[in-house]
Amino acid sequence: MNGRKKETKIVIFGAFDSGKTTTLDNLCEKKTNVEYNGTTISLDYGNTHVNGEKVHLFASPGQERFKFMREILSTGLDGAIVVVDNCRGVTDMESEIMSKLESSNVPYVIFANKQDLSNEELAITCSAEIVPTIATNGAGLRYGLEILLEKI
Repeated sequence: MNGRKKETKIVIFGAFDSGKTTTLDNLCEKKTNVEYNGTTISLDYGNTHVNGEKVHLFASPGQERFKFMREILSTGLDGAIVVVDNCRGVTDMESEIMSKLESSNVPYVIFANKQDLSNEELAITCSAEIVPTIATNGAGLRYGLEILLEKI
């Protein structure tokens, strides 16, 4: 536990359709999704336990018009996961999010998602670890979460 508190807040960021909700759904034991026509409109929430620690996960909406929700969710976060659609590469929104996380010294990992559709290596320079994932079947998700928890 490294002296950490018993509950941790992690926010999952990423552009529209990168796999944030699917990532949350496959990491969490309990979850609540706030969607309209399959699109997250405010947030998705779930929790899980890792080594006796309760981890609260919030997935942010990916559309630019919901930037205010990403800012609200960022309050008090302990760490972040940035989900990048590996077929599309890093978007401007994701670059901006990573820059804000780094300038705020918030630990984060990058999930290079949709490895089943494209296994090209992400061309990105950052301090975060990049974890190949397939959110639809859970591949790499738990491993990436554990890496993040070690950084917190």
